[in-house]
Parts: sequence; C-alpha cells; structure tokens
Amino acid sequence: MKTPTPMKILAIYFGAGSGISIFYERIICELAKSAEIDVLSDREAKASFVGVRNQYHLTYTKRMQSWYRKFLRWFGITPISDRWSRKALDLVAKDYDVVLAFMATSQLTPAVCGKYISQKLGCKFAIYAVDAIPGPGGWTRRRNEFRGKQKIVARTFSAADYVASSNPHMLEYQLTVFPHKEGLQTGVLLTPSPDRYYNAAPSNELLFLYTGSLYGMRNPDHFFKAFKRLLAKYPDAKVMIVGMKYKLRNINNILTAEERKHIILGGHTTDLEPLFSRAKVLVDIDADLEKDPFLSSKIVTYMKVNRVILSETGRITPSREMFAGLNTVVQCDHNEDSLYEGMLRAIEVADSNPDFSEREPLIKEFSIESVSAKLREGLESITAK
Repeated sequence: MKTPTPMKILAIYFGAGSGISIFYERIICELAKSAEIDVLSDREAKASFVGVRNQYHLTYTKRMQSWYRKFLRWFGITPISDRWSRKALDLVAKDYDVVLAFMATSQLTPAVCGKYISQKLGCKFAIYAVDAIPGPGGWTRRRNEFRGKQKIVARTFSAADYVASSNPHMLEYQLTVFPHKEGLQTGVLLTPSPDRYYNAAPSNELLFLYTGSLYGMRNPDHFFKAFKRLLAKYPDAKVMIVGMKYKLRNINNILTAEERKHIILGGHTTDLEPLFSRAKVLVDIDADLEKDPFLSSKIVTYMKVNRVILSETGRITPSREMFAGLNTVVQCDHNEDSLYEGMLRAIEVADSNPDFSEREPLIKEFSIESVSAKLREGLESITAK
C-alpha cells in the first residue's frame, strides 16, 4: 500500500521565542511529527524545531511617521506588511499545501503575508487567531485603530479557507467581522497549557496571588473592596500581584494606608513556583464586562497548580462556561458582595483538602497534543478538497 504523502505546511508567526509565540512553536513542533513544515518568522527562532524542514527569518522593520500611522488606522493600508510579504515569497519554498498564519492583536502581518503567499502559490490558507481581532467593545477604542484593524481583518480573513479561534465565544465574535469565503471551515483551538504541573504542600499563609498585569478592562476595584471586608475577618490576609509595579488605579480611594500594607506588588518574573507555594488562593480577573470573549492565559496555567482558583468573570464568558461545576474553581461576579462571599468560599475549600484531580479532563482538552490534533484535522480537511 502506498504511504500517504505528508501535508506540506508553511507556518508564519512573529515574535519567535517570546510571549504567546512560545505556544505557536510548541504547536509547530507537534504538527511536524506528521507533516512537512517550514517556518517563517520576523526573527530567528531560538526554539529547537525537531522535524521542521526549513526555518526562514526575515527582519521586519517598522518605521512609521505620523502620516503613515493615520493612513494605516483610517484605511487599513499595510504597505510595510505587503513589502515584507513580497520578500518572504522569494525566500520560502513553493510546494505547500497550506499556509498557516498565527495571529494576535499586535501580529497582523503573518496573516497579511499568509494570504499573499497562498494566493501566489495557489494553495490553501488557514488562520489561527489567539485574540479577538479587532478587540470588541471595551477593549479597542472605536476610532482610528479599530477602523484600520477592521479593514485589515475583513480583507485578510475573507481569503481564508480555515479560521480557528481560542474558544467558542471568540470564534462566534470573529466570524462577525469578515465576509466568509465559500466553503469556509472553522475550529476552536484552545491556547495550549504549559507542560509543567506545580504540586506544593498546603500553604499556612493566607495569601491571594494574581500573576500578570491589570490593564484595559481588567478592573481590580471590586476585588479590593471585597478584600477590605475580608481583612475585618482575617486580619493576616494578604494580596500579591506579580507582573506590575506601577500604581494601581483607585486603590488609595478603596483601602486605607494601613490596609494597603497587605498588598504586595512585584515585577515580572518567570520563577512562579515559590509564589505558588506561598499562595492559598490564585486569583483571575476577567474584563469588567458581562459578556466578553477572552479567556485569560493565566487561568490555564493555574489549572495545573494544586491551589484553589478565585475567578472574577462576567455572566457570559469562556471562564464561566468552561470551569462551571468545579469545586476547586470559585466563580464570582463583578461585584463586591459576590467576591467577598467567593473569598470566604475559596478559603474554606482550600482548607478542606480538595481533590484537584477533578480538573484533569479539562486539562487534557488544553494539552498540546489535543490542540494540535484538532488543528491537524482542520488542515487535512481543507487540503483534501
């Protein structure tokens, strides 16, 4: 019997070796186990791409004067991305079945390039967007930047044969912002969780830990109002926020100087194990909206830590849906009363020797193997036509 020819893929992404791109690289390595993959990025990848056929990197230089920014934002013109795409076509091979672009809010060029190369080579075009692009109401000011990104997304996504988003809510939103190509196929590809589990002895310190920045629509005011009430019952309680050292909005109006001594702010760190060990409860704060398509990446990491999670989220969100029914994830609304009751519940659960194995089925869905398998099925489906 003749062995099937492996699918040939050109994967395009930006920011090699850092941030969300590390997840892209893990997916690429997994796909390379059963496909022939070339990689194109704006800088040389530091990752060890076992099984990858070719690695291309082409420096992306973005020098923009004010007039250029205005044209980009108002009209969605992408001359720098277009020029980079033309150079990339000369660099890469010409035998692909599908061009796969990985996208985030700040990484539109991979999709612009993916569309250009796929059309020039006559192959299929796939997009995996880890963000809702452009950001929905509340995240992006509906002025110049939103208009420009909207035009770029509509023009680029409309050429795709396959579009995937990182959760069902985000995919539902994404499909509303561009005209669909006939026969468009879609998928949900959860952002893969880290490989590592963190298993530490129970903590005797009443510490609520939040890792990451609080920006945009992530408003900590409700949390601090609830924490103020918690201090009356648990005067030794503390909050640690790691990932930001600048002043928190409105905190001086919520907590007294004495109460603020219970708030610890730290800068960015990749060494989270000592912090997870100290924490009794891990905190996740979603956008202060009742309906929001984003799922924070930190809660995916938290799931592999044997600590109770306090999740402040809206009524119609991926977090509310995915983690409902888990005893070790305490879900709260965006209000003081709900959060205060949630804090009390989280402490109670943490002190009751909880069974964290209840998370395993969901953790499996977030595994790199599961995510990559679903992506492979989507790509095989469009290339089979």
